[in-house]
Amino acid sequence: MDRVRCATCGEEHDLRDVEPSYNRPDAYFQVPPAERAQRASFGTDEGRIRDASDIERRHFLRALLPIRVRGDTEVCWGIWVEVGGWAWTRARELWNEPDQAGEPPFEGVLANSLKGYAGTLGLPGRVQLTGPTSAPQFVLDEGLDHPLAREQREGVFLERALEWVAAHVH
Repeated sequence: MDRVRCATCGEEHDLRDVEPSYNRPDAYFQVPPAERAQRASFGTDEGRIRDASDIERRHFLRALLPIRVRGDTEVCWGIWVEVGGWAWTRARELWNEPDQAGEPPFEGVLANSLKGYAGTLGLPGRVQLTGPTSAPQFVLDEGLDHPLAREQREGVFLERALEWVAAHVH
């Protein structure tokens, strides 16, 4: 079940290797391009944005939002989560520590508007560090009544996962 033929390109894709993902949080694109070099600082896994007067700073971590595909496969969305300054600093302190998964999860909000869903920007959840060679995981709040949260809790059929792949890969 992990390998499926794509209706768009005709190629076979391994669902475990396909990750609908976002390169930056939506807030990054709200900073005027001419100001990004001075106001935004991003690596591949973390970043900050400061306001024009350098009074407020926003902190972001790249994470995986896992969704079980009914059966035994999981598809992860590569997303950005906005976290508080303390959580961001703590994650950076523990980034290369092998036992970082023992750190309690911390609060964050989804920092991307996901294709195929309305109203995902700002959905609350928890970030769990997983290890120095893997991205943190983001789990939406359990009581959240949103289609994405329900799909994360209940899983999806293979056809739904293929819709995500088609929307992001092609």
